Amino acid sequence: MSAYLAMALGAALMLGADDPGVQGDAGSAMPELAGAASAASAAAAPDIDLPALDYFEPLMTRLEQAAGFTRTVGMAIAVIENGEPVLIYTSGETSAGSGEPVTADTQFRAASLSKGFTGVMLALLEHEGRADLNRTVPSRLLRLKSPRQPTWLEIVTHRTGLPRNAYDTLIQDGRSGAHARAQLADVDLVCAVGSCYTYQNVAFSALEHLIEEATGLSYEAALRQMIFEPYGLPDAGVGVAGLTAAPSWAAPHRGWSRIIDAPGNPRSNYDAVPSAASVTVSLNHLIAWVQAHLRAEEEGGLPEAVKARVFTPFTPTLRETRGLGGVAERISETHYGMGWRIYHWGDRRLIAHAGYLSGYGAQIVMEPETGFAFIGLWNSDGRAPWRLWPTVMDLRTGDGPGDWIDQIRN
Repeated sequence: MSAYLAMALGAALMLGADDPGVQGDAGSAMPELAGAASAASAAAAPDIDLPALDYFEPLMTRLEQAAGFTRTVGMAIAVIENGEPVLIYTSGETSAGSGEPVTADTQFRAASLSKGFTGVMLALLEHEGRADLNRTVPSRLLRLKSPRQPTWLEIVTHRTGLPRNAYDTLIQDGRSGAHARAQLADVDLVCAVGSCYTYQNVAFSALEHLIEEATGLSYEAALRQMIFEPYGLPDAGVGVAGLTAAPSWAAPHRGWSRIIDAPGNPRSNYDAVPSAASVTVSLNHLIAWVQAHLRAEEEGGLPEAVKARVFTPFTPTLRETRGLGGVAERISETHYGMGWRIYHWGDRRLIAHAGYLSGYGAQIVMEPETGFAFIGLWNSDGRAPWRLWPTVMDLRTGDGPGDWIDQIRN
C-alpha cells in the first residue's frame, strides 16, 4: 500500500507503506504493492477552520481495513482539504494476480460519475448562450407517453416521470441508446413530467445530441475540448477504448464473492450511453476535476454561475435518502442537481455522486464551503470501499465513530 499525507502545518507524513500484506480467505495472499503517489501541501485560509489533523491516523487504519477485505482488489483514494490533496492512498493490483500495482494514474471506469461531466458541459453551454435547457426535447430524440414532453433540464435532473432506470435492460442486452430511447414512448409514467425524481440512463443519453448540436462536435470530442483539456484531465477517456489505451488501467472483478485471480472483461454495453456512464479516469484526473469545482474561476475553476447551476437542488430524492441505509442517520435530506447529488449532513452541504458498473466503483463527495472532498476508485464489487466516505466524514467532523466498515462482513 502507498499513502502520502501533507498537512496544513507543512509537515509531510507517510503512513502504511511497510505493511507486509493481507491474507484473504483460505490462506490466499493479496500482495502488498507500493503504488506511485504524490502529495501537495495545503495552507489553511484565514477564514476556514480545517479539521483537526488527528483524523488522518484513524482514517489510515480504516483505509487499510477496507483494502484488506478479500473482495477488495485495488483502490485509489484521495482526501482534499481547503482545495488541495492532503492524502493520496493506493493499494492492490490492477488485475488480481498480475503484480501490477494500482497507482494514482491507473484508469478506472467512472460509471455514473459521467453524469457530472455531462451536467457541467450543459451548464457551460447555457452560460455561454449556446444552449437553452428550458427547450422541449425534440420528439425525434425522445418521446414520452405524456401530453407534455420533457425539457432538456428535466432530463439532466431526472424529472422525466419514467420508472427508474427505464429500459436499462435493453442497453445491457447490447442495444443502442437510440433504440432504447425509442421504446420509451410506450412506457407508462409513474408521475407527471417534471413532478418527481426517477433516475435514468437511457433517457439521459438524449443529452448527447444537445451537446453535439451546440458544439458541432461529437459528444466525446466536446467532452475533451470543454472539460478534459481545460481542467487538467487531458488523457482521460471514454469507453473501453479510452480505458485500455491508458498505460495503466484496472480490470473489473465482478461478483460479491470474487474468484481469486479472475479479472473480467473491461467491455461494457453501457458505452452505448456515454453521457450517462462511460467516462474513464484516474485518481489524479478526479483530483483535478474536483478542484475545478472547489476553486474560484480566476484560479482555474469552473465559472461561479456554472457551479451554482449544477449544485442547485432541483428535486428531492427520497428514494436516495432511504437507499443510504444507516448513513441516513447523518443525512437529513437529499436532492438532485445537474449530474450531482446534494446531501445535507447536519448543517453541512455535500455535493456527491457515485458510479457503479459491474466490477468497478467510483465515488466523489465534496464540501465546497470548506474545500473538502473524498475521492475513490476501485475495481471490484466489494462493499468495503463504499463505506469509506461516511467514515471520513465521521472522523473529520466528530459526528460519529467512523465504524461503518465494521458493520459489514469480509
